[in-house]
Amino acid sequence: MPKAAIFDIDGTLVDSVPFHAEAWVIAFAKFGYSVTFEQMQKQIGKGGEFLMETVLTKAEMEQVGKEIHGYRKEYFQSNFLPKVQPFPQVKALFEQLHTDGLAIVLASSAQPESAQHYIDLLGVADLIQGCTTTGDVEKAKPYPDVFEAALEKLPGISAQDAIVIGDSPYDAEAAGKISLITIGLLSGGFSETELRAAGCIAIYQDPADLLTHYSDSPLSASSLNSAQTPL
Repeated sequence: MPKAAIFDIDGTLVDSVPFHAEAWVIAFAKFGYSVTFEQMQKQIGKGGEFLMETVLTKAEMEQVGKEIHGYRKEYFQSNFLPKVQPFPQVKALFEQLHTDGLAIVLASSAQPESAQHYIDLLGVADLIQGCTTTGDVEKAKPYPDVFEAALEKLPGISAQDAIVIGDSPYDAEAAGKISLITIGLLSGGFSETELRAAGCIAIYQDPADLLTHYSDSPLSASSLNSAQTPL
């Protein structure tokens, strides 16, 4: 049985992916670049600099990359952050994990104020051991920095004793680089095929679905060798 659960936030615990995607569309348009919502949605979950590299040339990255990134951040914070809502049953899932003795850490590369906003929104401050923020992360996903930082908030717990729960292939790719296994959620807009190809050992619809099937999930199983797909 695992000793800790490490949760991604955006698209995993809160329904923010559409807002992030739209903010990127608006930011790119502001600087004369046309991208679609669907293009951006498939990039959410990786670091902004890596997302921009799918649209901009190296020269453009040097010229306007920081400005686009900054505009997107400000636009999201001002216009979309207040609209983000938690997925159902997140707190109940955390309470179940807490009852079973699992430590919980949130893995985020967001600014501290944004991370705290989500913790307050979810109402889980007393159920978690900590939350990483941008200052803990040198390189964003798909690099593993955010999960390495999360493990540092779990003294005495190794990667073999923890499970990541995320919504994107970038979560699984990053976690796998430091031998963490990942449960995938479909709540961020990626398909089961995409999540499994990235390395997720089990797939659930969202936190509520994971809670419903909790007793059969890798979070409570004595063995992590078999994948569960209760869809």
